[in-house]
Amino acid sequence: MDSGLDSTELFWALGILSIPILLALPMRLAWRLFIGVGHEESQYRNSVRQIIDAGRQVAPFRTTLDDLARSLHIQPSKQRLIEADLFHPLTLSHFLLLPTIIIFPLAAIMALPIILLGLPILILIEYIFIKKKVLIRILKEMERILHWQVIHIPKPHRGSMGKSEKVNEFSNHVIHFNYVPQGAFLGLFAWQIVHWVLKLDSWGLEIAISAVLYIILLGALGVLNTAFESDLVFVDPAKGRLVPVDQWLESILKPVVGIGLLFLIGRNLIDEARTDNPVLFALVVIGLLYLAAIVGIAYKWGYSIWRGSQVRETFEKHIIEYLKPLSYDLTRTRGRIEFIAQMTMEERLAKIAEVPQKQLSFADLQSIPRSENNGSIPQNPLKKT
Repeated sequence: MDSGLDSTELFWALGILSIPILLALPMRLAWRLFIGVGHEESQYRNSVRQIIDAGRQVAPFRTTLDDLARSLHIQPSKQRLIEADLFHPLTLSHFLLLPTIIIFPLAAIMALPIILLGLPILILIEYIFIKKKVLIRILKEMERILHWQVIHIPKPHRGSMGKSEKVNEFSNHVIHFNYVPQGAFLGLFAWQIVHWVLKLDSWGLEIAISAVLYIILLGALGVLNTAFESDLVFVDPAKGRLVPVDQWLESILKPVVGIGLLFLIGRNLIDEARTDNPVLFALVVIGLLYLAAIVGIAYKWGYSIWRGSQVRETFEKHIIEYLKPLSYDLTRTRGRIEFIAQMTMEERLAKIAEVPQKQLSFADLQSIPRSENNGSIPQNPLKKT
């Protein structure tokens, strides 16, 4: 084959690869319009954000929010969608993959063979990480080696969002879609590695090997993300940092996968422009990206319904048994930040599980005093005097 660089086809390939980026911007605008930009939606969104910005959980304000939504003539499904958008905001990487939500029901059927093949691997990874307590032992070792401490800070939406009886409701897709970019780009990264390292002549064999590698990586990532929904936070006293465990995992994956993906796509694209068909390569990249996103949505969606709550509850029991973390409130009242240990994580989880919870109004939020301690250092509520 010709070893010269075909610049025309290379530019066409670059144009194809830029399509998701060009679509992401109008997708973002369309999403805002879909969520609602009217007075009623904005007022409800600002009311929920007021609670979030104060560092409070939304659950005690559920009755007030429901009454507000009814007074603003916001349907319950739209109410849940607005809250899902606030609790799980979509970033640019999500909008690159947003078309997959639209075609998800049909595309998931096409991706069903890969999903079914991956279930045994997913169960095996869950058995190793959760049942055999490997994950909790890793966290305990990290505490010891890095001199960090694991604590519990409940997220604003914990135990608060209204449940939809319709599994296919769009708000549910938004929640599960939150972790999809990790899996989608990881799948593309797996194929790029196989394409670069093995250099197989058969595209089918190459994609099959990539699919197996992707299923293993996606299974591990799915179990970790589900377990880390336990609202754990790493505390690094030496640097004065609070890092949620799920964000810590994402901070490791993003540079490795992101930079690696850009490097591999660029290198493979130039190689294809010299020896083969870069346009076909670009089309395969886009197709595999969306296919990986569809498989990722299906995995997250199905795994959350099937095993999500069991895995999270089991891991929470391991955390309480091995780490015994305290549960803190990180709140802001009239410009003052307060970070206070309230109870043990076990007690907090029991409190969150209470039905119904004591309900508060927005007047209660506004009337919270500037500080319950008048500037004095609060005593540890767990320490017996």
